[in-house]
Amino acid sequence: MLIPINLYAILAILMVLQTTLRKDFGPMYLSEERAIKGLGLYNEKYGQPTGEIKEGIVVKERAKAIDMILPILVLVGLAVIFFPITTYLGAIDGENIHNFKEAVQSMTLKEAFNNKDASKALFYASLFTIVFSSIYFMIRGLLTIQKVGEAIIVGIKSMVPALVILTLAWTIGSVIKTPATEGGLGLSKFLAEVVTEGGFPMWALPVTVFLISAAISFSTGTSWGTFSIMIPITFPIAIALAEKTGASLMNTALVSIGAAIGGAIFGDHCSPISDTTILSSTGASCPHLEHVATQIPYAVFVMLVSAVGYLVAGIFDNVIAGLISSLVVFFIAYEIVSKYWKPKEIK
Repeated sequence: MLIPINLYAILAILMVLQTTLRKDFGPMYLSEERAIKGLGLYNEKYGQPTGEIKEGIVVKERAKAIDMILPILVLVGLAVIFFPITTYLGAIDGENIHNFKEAVQSMTLKEAFNNKDASKALFYASLFTIVFSSIYFMIRGLLTIQKVGEAIIVGIKSMVPALVILTLAWTIGSVIKTPATEGGLGLSKFLAEVVTEGGFPMWALPVTVFLISAAISFSTGTSWGTFSIMIPITFPIAIALAEKTGASLMNTALVSIGAAIGGAIFGDHCSPISDTTILSSTGASCPHLEHVATQIPYAVFVMLVSAVGYLVAGIFDNVIAGLISSLVVFFIAYEIVSKYWKPKEIK
């Protein structure tokens, strides 16, 4: 239900298609022209690449697109398979249900999917995908067993900062949303009362939540951490405002929560300290600062257009109105920006 109002994610996908099928603009245009004219794959003023650029070695010649696509397909396929399996396994209690067969008979496949524990399913899917990918790459001759071990260790290390930030964000989120009677701050309830009693306009809530989430996620570099902070605060405020003004509880809640999620994704996309930004520049052997510089104009463009969509959605209290308005503004603004943002020619 949140997909139509997750404007930033939708427009980000459209942005990828636009810049792929049509001409780039801004700093990314210069980087592309540099590579096409043989002036180098990166700009040395941003420093050296985060990862190594290895040319002329066997791995580069033998690597194919399927080597990246296949593990992803395996991961997605295994996740879908493990969703009901983990539900069935969790239903075995030793009293009413004693084995897997009885667990399968105790509920339908639809019920198993609805009651799934996504964290367990994704854990098992990731684990088996790592095993599959390791064996696959060794059979293909792309990696040795030693390199596989090193890659796993590096991958785990790269996720530690993100996990620390996420854990701290969960802690903060738990503290601020827990009522004061239970030892927390009770910030959600407090803000809901302040907003409703202070005459805050309901139409401004979605765009305000979106911009605050964008600022938090850009500063922290994590979307999940922003989710845990903003959603518990936003939801009660949206409900309180809807009840006070008589607006639709469903529409108000959907638009506001969608705004929080969209803003959180923005920061995770382009923050210099985001794990996705760091891993993207590393994987592409691109200087980290150049990746940030070329990516931010696109992300900010999509963010501003999304803000317009959330503003319209708040004014009309309608999800579809926000989606349609953001799409219209996106295509018109892209034509204007791509036409007039003409970087200096590379010689």
